[in-house]
Parts: sequence; C-alpha cells; structure tokens
Amino acid sequence: MKFQPKVYRKGFTLVEVLIAVSVLALLAAGMWEANAYVKNKSMVNQANSELQLLEASMNEYRTDNGGILPFARGDEYSSHILYSALFCDYNNDGEPDVDNGVARMPYCPSLNVIKNTKEPEQQEGIPVVRAKITANIDGKRKAGKFFLILDPWGNPYRYRLGYEAMDENGKEGPGMNPDFDVFSLGPDGLGDGKTNDGENEDNITNIRNW
Repeated sequence: MKFQPKVYRKGFTLVEVLIAVSVLALLAAGMWEANAYVKNKSMVNQANSELQLLEASMNEYRTDNGGILPFARGDEYSSHILYSALFCDYNNDGEPDVDNGVARMPYCPSLNVIKNTKEPEQQEGIPVVRAKITANIDGKRKAGKFFLILDPWGNPYRYRLGYEAMDENGKEGPGMNPDFDVFSLGPDGLGDGKTNDGENEDNITNIRNW
C-alpha cells in the first residue's frame, strides 16, 4: 500500500492579515472622507442657492416698503425677523397675516413652514420650524417659541441690517453690506468669535451673500 504524502497548505501569517486589514481600513476611510466631502459640497451649494433666493426676496420686500428694512443684529432671533418679513407672518402663527379678509402673499413662497416638529414631513423648499430660543428683544432677554429659517445643517439662517440702511426708527444696522446681510454659520455652525483660529464671527466656513 502506498502512502500519500501529506500536503501542507500555507495559510496567511498574522503580519499579512494585519497588512490586509490596514489596507482595507485605509480604503474605507478614504471612501468615507470622499463621501463626506461630496455631501458637504452639495449642502454648501444648496445653502448658496437658498441664500440667493432669500436675498432676492428681501430686495422685493424692501422695494414694497419704501426702502425700509427691519432691524436685526445677525443673532439667532434675526432668523425669525427674516422669516416674519418674507412670509408676512408677524403674529407668529405660521400663516401669512390677513389684511381686510385677504391673506398676504409671502415674498418667499419657497419657505416650508413645519408646524408639527415631531413629524416634520419635510417637503421641497426651505424648512422653517418653530423652536424655543432665548432672544434679546427690545433690550430685554425673553424666552419663547419663534419660527426660524433653517440652513442645510439645521441651523438658523441669520440676517442683519446693513451699515448704510435704516429701519423705520432711523436706526442703522451693523451689517457688512450697505443694505443687509443674509448668511449661514456654515458647516461648523460657529460664529461670534467662537473659533480658535483667530477668525471673527464671519469666518471662512460661513456662507453668506456678500
């Protein structure tokens, strides 16, 4: 009887396994970063498009109101001021105000007012949600629920009156533009000097209309 020689199959060594795992991890990390970059780039483009729409709507508002714009400082509450002007909702009920039995037409019909934040059912348009914030209103700190216009990262768009413009009380604004500024705090959501790289509130990651 002949004996068959034993055949030894060479397996992977621990070093080879570790190298293979490392390569796969690097590839996965690269794909994740590339996907994150593409997604963030898409959100930046979306924010730019929405800002152009908000800016055009605000210019229409200014034309209809004799060149007068509402005063705002660019804080979180300024998002509500922007919403109230563009959606013609000054009583904060989520509907355009009614004059002589006729509902006013919003300057920015693309604003999608979401009243039920538990089931937002986001549709096409710029989302507007009612959020609880503490704001400086008429020199006093007040807490309440106000409608805010959200950017693609879920943070409120900001608005401030320009340095050459005046509100109905003759008060000039603190904006960088002569008429008004509309901007997002960008992907990082930072502002008001909170960055660590020496930038001010209008840092390079903000998205703005100037």
